[in-house]
Amino acid sequence: MKRLLSVIFALTVALALSPLYAGNWPGWRGPTGMGYTDEKDLPLHWDGKSKENLLWKVPLGGIGNSSPIIWGDRVFVTVSKKQTNKEQDAKIIPEHWVSCFQTADGKELWRTSVPPGRYPRGYGIYAVPTPVTDGKHVYCWFSSGVMVALDFEGKIVWRNEVRGELPKHINGLINSPLLFEDTVICLVNVDQPGGNGVVQAFDKKTGKVKWEKKLAKSSSANASPLLLSIRGKQHLIVPSGNLLEALNPADGATIWSFKRPMGDLSPVYGSELLYTDRPGGPGLAIDPSGEGDITKTNVKWKIDKTPASYAYASPVICGDYVYRTQKPGLIYCWKLSTGEAMYNERLEGLTNLASPIVTADGRIYFVTSATSYILKAGPKLEVLAKNELGGYKGNNGPSPAVADGRIYVRDAEPVMGQAYLYCIGKK
Repeated sequence: MKRLLSVIFALTVALALSPLYAGNWPGWRGPTGMGYTDEKDLPLHWDGKSKENLLWKVPLGGIGNSSPIIWGDRVFVTVSKKQTNKEQDAKIIPEHWVSCFQTADGKELWRTSVPPGRYPRGYGIYAVPTPVTDGKHVYCWFSSGVMVALDFEGKIVWRNEVRGELPKHINGLINSPLLFEDTVICLVNVDQPGGNGVVQAFDKKTGKVKWEKKLAKSSSANASPLLLSIRGKQHLIVPSGNLLEALNPADGATIWSFKRPMGDLSPVYGSELLYTDRPGGPGLAIDPSGEGDITKTNVKWKIDKTPASYAYASPVICGDYVYRTQKPGLIYCWKLSTGEAMYNERLEGLTNLASPIVTADGRIYFVTSATSYILKAGPKLEVLAKNELGGYKGNNGPSPAVADGRIYVRDAEPVMGQAYLYCIGKK
C-alpha cells in the first residue's frame, strides 16, 4: 500500500507540473500553487556559519514576506522599504521595487522602483504577495493596492491601482496572483470588516480588467486563489472568509459554493479531495466536483476541532497524508482519506508561517532563512535534517522556491541591518 501511494503521488506531481514549467518556480507555492515539485535529492544539510551548501547570499535592501520566483536563469523578488512609525502614523507609503538576480551567482541584474498604491498597511509590510511569471513578463501585486507588469529587462509595461474608496481598516491585500490563459487573476479589496471581496482578472497585455466577481461579505480573506483541473474542467478555487467558491476562470461564473468556518488559509487538493481548515476550528475534506451549493452534500470527513493557534502557513499533501504547522513549532499530520490523526509533535524553532514544499521522492521541506526541518513523509514523524541558515528568526513568513536542484529563500526582516536572499544547493 505504501509503495502504491508513493507511485500515485509521483504520478500526481508529474501530471500537475506542466512541461512549460519544468525547472521553473513561476509563482506562489510553485507550478501547482500547492507546494509540489518534481525535484528529487535536494540538499538535506546546509549551514549559514560554515557555508555548507550555501551557494550564495545577496542583500535585498528592504523587507517583505513574498516568496522568490524562478524562471530559467533569473530569480525575481518584490521588496519594500521598512515603514517608520512616523510614516505609518502619517499614512506615508514607502518605496516598492522588483529585483532580478542571476541564479548562477546572485548578481543583481536590475532593480525597478514601482510607484505605490493608495492603501496604507496596518502593520507596514507591503511586499507580501508573491509575484507570478509566464516567462515573458513578471506580474506583481503589492499590498498598497497596485498591480504591475514588467518585462524581463525590468521595464514597466503597465500599472493598475485598486479602484474604489479606501476602507477604514486595512491589514489585507496579501493574496498572491495566478495566471490563466491571457489573464492575471487576483483577490483584491478583501480584508475589511463588513466589506466585499472582489476577484479580478486583468488582461496580461494591458492591465485592464476583463472580468470581476464580487464575493459574499466577509471580514477576512488572506488566502490566495488556486487553479485546479477537476474532472477535465478548470476551477478557480477562491477562499474568502467563511466561504469557498469555485469559479470558471474564463469569466468568473460560479460553479459551486461551500460555506465553511471563517479561515485565512489556502486549501490543498489531492486524491480528488479538497482539504480546508481553520486553526481552532473544523478541518474538512470535500469533494470539489459538484455544482451549486455543496455545503451539505460534499463533505467526506470532518475534524471537529483542529489545534487552536495563530497560523498562516498553508497545509501540504503527500500521498495519503495532510501536514500543517501550528504555533509554537508544532506539526500535525492527518490521513487524507479518513481524517484520522496520525501525530502531532513539536519541533523547536519551526515557524508557523512559511508553507512547506513536497519533493517527488517523498520529503517535506519546511524551509526558512532561519531554522529549517526536512521530514520523511509518512504516518510517523521522521526528521531527516535540521538546518540553521542564520537569517531572520522572527515572524518568518516567506516560503521557499525550488528549481534545478536549488532552494531559494529570503529574509522577511533585516538581521543586523540587512535582509538577504539565499541560494542553497549541493556543492
